[in-house]
Amino acid sequence: MPIYEYTCNTCKEIFALLKWAEDDKNTMCPKCGSKNLKKLVSSFSCSSSGDSGSSSGGSFPGFSGGG
Repeated sequence: MPIYEYTCNTCKEIFALLKWAEDDKNTMCPKCGSKNLKKLVSSFSCSSSGDSGSSSGGSFPGFSGGG
């Protein structure tokens, strides 16, 4: 289920909603109740439950990252 992030154009509250569908017409600000919202570009993170065997965290297989 995706998480959508919004900012309220009325009270400037920033909030995130866990929603099944992208149905913005019924989305309201939890602080002031306004429907005058702007959808934000969300960042994301991922994690792995397995050990890659690499001692350098955050690297990608096949990427040398040179400098």
